Amino acid sequence: MLQDSPSNRPHITSKRDLTDLCEVEDLETGSVLRTTFSFVDAYNSAWFGQVSGVRKYDLTVEDLRRNLRRIPDKVIYPEYTASLTLVADDDDVKRYYIKRPKLIYLDNLEETQLLPKMLVEEAQVLELLKPYRHRNIVRYHGCILTRGRIAGIALQKYDIILQYRFDDDPRALDVTACMNGIRAGIKHLHSLGFAHNDLNPMNIAMDKDDQPIILDFGSCRKFGEALLSGGTPGWIDEDYSTSARHHDESALHKLNRWLEEQQSGRIRETERTR
Repeated sequence: MLQDSPSNRPHITSKRDLTDLCEVEDLETGSVLRTTFSFVDAYNSAWFGQVSGVRKYDLTVEDLRRNLRRIPDKVIYPEYTASLTLVADDDDVKRYYIKRPKLIYLDNLEETQLLPKMLVEEAQVLELLKPYRHRNIVRYHGCILTRGRIAGIALQKYDIILQYRFDDDPRALDVTACMNGIRAGIKHLHSLGFAHNDLNPMNIAMDKDDQPIILDFGSCRKFGEALLSGGTPGWIDEDYSTSARHHDESALHKLNRWLEEQQSGRIRETERTR
C-alpha cells in the first residue's frame, strides 16, 4: 500500500505541517505502542508514517521525513462521478475547509478499505442536500478533483467549534437560542428523510452571529439505510448500524444537558474570579 520513494519525500519543517499526529496506546497498560502521522501536500498527495514505541513529543522532524510514505491515490480517493459538483480550478480553495479522508484510519487495514467509500458517500449526501439549504447546516461548495479522483469536500469554514465555545469566546452563550438552532437544522434534515446519526459538540460550529452550524455528514443517511459508521462514544445510548430519527432525538437531549452544564460551569468560574 505504501510507496517508498526516499528521493521524493515531502518537505516537512515542523510537526505543525502534519495533517494528523496521534499515539496508539495499549488499552491494558496505557503504554504507547506507536505514533502515527500523516501529511497532505500542495498537490493533494497523501503521506502516512508510523514509529513504534516512541511518543509523539519525542519524534524529530527527521523521524517524520524518514518514515513518511506516499499513499497511492486509489487507496484513499474515490473516482469522480458526474453527479458531484466540482470546485472550479480557478477558485481559491484556501477559503474553504477541505474535508479529506481520515488518514488516521490508515493504521487499520479494514478501515483503510472503507476510506474512498466513506468520502464519496458523504459527498453524495451533501449533493442531495445542496438544493435545500438551511442556515444551521454547513454549506457545501463541491468537491476537489485531483488526477481524476475526489481528494476532498469543500465546506464553509468556521472559526469556533461548539466543543470549545466556552473556552474560545468570552461572550455568554444563549443556550436556548443555540439549541433552537440545532433543533431547527435537525428538523430540516428529518423533513427531507435524513438522520444525522452523529450529533455531538465536535460536529457543530458557531458562526460569527453565534448561531450553531451542524457539521460532519459522514454518518448522515436516509432513515433505514445502513451506516458504515455511526455515533460517537458518550453521545449514543447504544451501538447502531442503521440510520434513524431517534438517534438524533437522543443526542439533542444530551446536547441540551451538556450545554447547560457548561454554562453553569462558566457562571461559577466567573463568580469565583470576581
